[in-house]
Amino acid sequence: MQKSHVVKGFWLGVPLNFCGEHLPKHDVTIVLEDEDGHGFDTNYLARKQGLSGGWHGFVVRHGLMVGDAVIFQLVGPKRFKVYILRENKFTTTDGPLGLLSLDTSMENNILETSYEDVKSKKDLELTKVITNKASDNDSNDLFSEEAVNGGIRSAADPDPDFDAVKTFRAFKTVVDSSVIDRKLVPDHQLWRYYKLCGARKAFLHRRLPKHINPTLATGVIAETASIAKGIRSYPTTSSSSFEDLAAWKKTLESFELLGMDVSFMRKRVDELLFLLDASPSDDHPSEGYEEAMKLERARATEKVRALESKMASLKDALKEMDMEMEEIAGEKRGHADAMLQLAAAPW
Repeated sequence: MQKSHVVKGFWLGVPLNFCGEHLPKHDVTIVLEDEDGHGFDTNYLARKQGLSGGWHGFVVRHGLMVGDAVIFQLVGPKRFKVYILRENKFTTTDGPLGLLSLDTSMENNILETSYEDVKSKKDLELTKVITNKASDNDSNDLFSEEAVNGGIRSAADPDPDFDAVKTFRAFKTVVDSSVIDRKLVPDHQLWRYYKLCGARKAFLHRRLPKHINPTLATGVIAETASIAKGIRSYPTTSSSSFEDLAAWKKTLESFELLGMDVSFMRKRVDELLFLLDASPSDDHPSEGYEEAMKLERARATEKVRALESKMASLKDALKEMDMEMEEIAGEKRGHADAMLQLAAAPW
């Protein structure tokens, strides 16, 4: 949490792409449900993409301070489940971990599954297979049966648990010796996360702290997959913005502090931000300069229009003056002619 979130202003912005995909297009009341199940109404301003009225009360009620981490899990069209990690109990970056948008249809499974429930299923085999996207015998699969040396290995960062992963069928998401229930992560996100782990040749979540809330761990994994998709499609996605990159960076920094191996993703975001901020050559002004020039040109155009309008008014006024002067001259000529006729009239 930053000062603008919990000290002054009390405004909480929401990432633009998240608003476009998951929140209403108009102003509505959004409920924030705390870990005790208490709901708090807040005003969501669609045009500004953020929470305003009601957020102040939530901050005060829960004693949020600068440095605290707040996790928002979308559990309904207009409802967030909120988890709070105190700064004095857990180190985090000065921003929210992000909006963890697990499928709302899985709400009951997520909220009702306790750590003990997941612990008891540690031997549950995850057999998630996406038949339309890949097969176990696909030669292009990073985890295919024909992979070199019987599977992907990493000499630089050896991970014994990863050696056994040769196919997507064998891929298991294990946190604190417990296999995450396959129902908690949507298929497309698990597949994306599986490919991400394959690219890094390691389980990215292997260093998450012990006894971490399974819902939180699942949300972190799902959000990591979503951010990876956003980064890869960033140059070709018109809806993405500088704010999206900044939000992804904060989220990834927070995930790193939790123990996720996502430094490579954060570095990629840093590189994209650098390219956006890099000063181009004189022949190619920066985007900021171009925007300033467009604004200045618009102002100049407006002034020209105002002057043209004023000139048109002055021209009309001159025409009216010319007509009035012509009438006066005509009257004078008529008066002079009348005097001449009268003076020259016969006695």
